[in-house]
Amino acid sequence: MRAETRHSAILTVGTGTAAALSLVYSVYAGRVLGPAGYADFAAALVFASLCNIALGPINGTVARFAAQYAARGEAGRVRALHDEVSRRVALYSTAAMVVGLAALKPLADVLHFRSVAPLLTAFVIVVLTLLLSVGRGVLRGVQSFGAYSVNIVAEALVRLGIGCAMFAILPTATGGLGAYVLALAITYAVQHGQLRGVWRGHAPEPLDGDAIRRFVVPMFVMMGVSAGFENIDLLFVKGCFGETDAGAYGAAFVLTRVIAVAATPFHVLMLPLLTGLHERGHGLGGAFARVCAYFLLLTGLPLIAFGLWPEAILSRLYGADYATAAPVLLPLAGARLFGYLSGMIALLHASTGRFRFLWVYVPALAVQAAVLGIWHDTLMTVVAAVLVVQAVGLAAMAVLLLTGGGILRSGRA
Repeated sequence: MRAETRHSAILTVGTGTAAALSLVYSVYAGRVLGPAGYADFAAALVFASLCNIALGPINGTVARFAAQYAARGEAGRVRALHDEVSRRVALYSTAAMVVGLAALKPLADVLHFRSVAPLLTAFVIVVLTLLLSVGRGVLRGVQSFGAYSVNIVAEALVRLGIGCAMFAILPTATGGLGAYVLALAITYAVQHGQLRGVWRGHAPEPLDGDAIRRFVVPMFVMMGVSAGFENIDLLFVKGCFGETDAGAYGAAFVLTRVIAVAATPFHVLMLPLLTGLHERGHGLGGAFARVCAYFLLLTGLPLIAFGLWPEAILSRLYGADYATAAPVLLPLAGARLFGYLSGMIALLHASTGRFRFLWVYVPALAVQAAVLGIWHDTLMTVVAAVLVVQAVGLAAMAVLLLTGGGILRSGRA
């Protein structure tokens, strides 16, 4: 069995299980809170997701260099990488929290939160997720995907258990978000035992800080754009539409994350897998094509379901009040599909340390923001705008890849 097939299977089971548990919790929250309360809950999670995706280069950079060091047999450098990045994340997160607290009330007002508590909890979720993501980046990089899967499933399972108890005590958006905080803290404590096995018997070794810094800056740009593509539409709807429409759109938004669920194992896999192949001088085209094919196969059933039974799915899972979002479910899922395929092409480039694709990727997000600002009469108009921009952006990324000087065929220079 090919390495990418075996790793894809492990990650699909792990990330799929974690996502299913997360979806159960999100749906339960929607039924407990109702559309108005769920609008705050979903928007706070999207805000946290937006921040975490934008800061994803921390995880991606650790994964990329851990993969490089592991391919060279340098476990001591992997340990030093984890320790140094963890220290910097803790330091910078503390400073960012001070700035975030100052902006809390104005931001809550702009996004129409009924109190600042959900947004404050979202800030804490971001900090804890960043700390946890350093170790997860190591597990990705050394291709310990079994341990990685255990890590994320444990977090989702703990969150579900604590969340049900939290809603019984405090049936509010803030109570539901508190379960994320507790689950992250518990998983972070458990993760240290997993990491000791990665570098046992190896002392930290010096790092090439310049190489890491040269890589991380364009990675931040790339992940910031990805965060915008994945979340800007919901934040736009939250700020421009009423609570009922925003809550219904939030439910459709959460359901179309099934496309993200299908993409997640391959996004987790692609950067370390292709970095390892590139480091060993192998071509990347075959592995990249197979990973994309696996992703498209996984998305087939949910897309069919969203096309045939959108109203029934929303009504059965969330309740009749959410059925107004039924017409947007399939096109929104299609937009997500195009966006994640573009992200896979971006990761292919990043695995080789080439970031020429940003000349296409960044303007595409600016176009999407501009289009949303012009066309937003109805929820369907918003989704149509996102779908068209994502389709055009994917086509441009594909053209750039196919004319990219043999990136699919060549390994390490």
